Order: sequence, then C-alpha cells, then structure tokens
Amino acid sequence: MKPEDATVGLCLTCRHARAVTTSRSRFWLCQLSARDPRFEKYPRLPVLSCPGYVRSSRGEESEGSEGAEGGSGEAGHQGSP
Repeated sequence: MKPEDATVGLCLTCRHARAVTTSRSRFWLCQLSARDPRFEKYPRLPVLSCPGYVRSSRGEESEGSEGAEGGSGEAGHQGSP
C-alpha cells in the first residue's frame, strides 16, 4: 500500500473524485457534490465509506482496494473521527 492510499481512502479510486493540486496542497474534489447536496465538495480524508463510491477504471488505482466498495447507507462521506 502506498502512503497516499491510507491518507485519501476511497477517493483515490473513485470515478467521481478528482485530485486538485496547488503549490501547497493536494485536495480531492467530489464531482457528485455539483448535483447532489449530500456530498461534500472537498470531503474530509480519509474517506472510508461513501454511498456514491464507484470504482474507477483509471490506471492509478491501488491493488489493495478490491472490495473497498460499499456505502454505509448514510448520506455523505464518512471519514475517520
């Protein structure tokens, strides 16, 4: 597992997430937030469960994320406490 995998969570492999990199930071934009108010635009990381998660077919997916799908049934993103 790469260090980024643990700090980002599901967003790293989600079809709806886009990395936004600035000169000082990297943020993860949830594109579902544009059409569904249940989703935060920039969710608190790591996102551990999300009802909107859809595994991406992008090449940067981590191999250890199989089976990471599965929402909690609650709206929005669920990060660590």
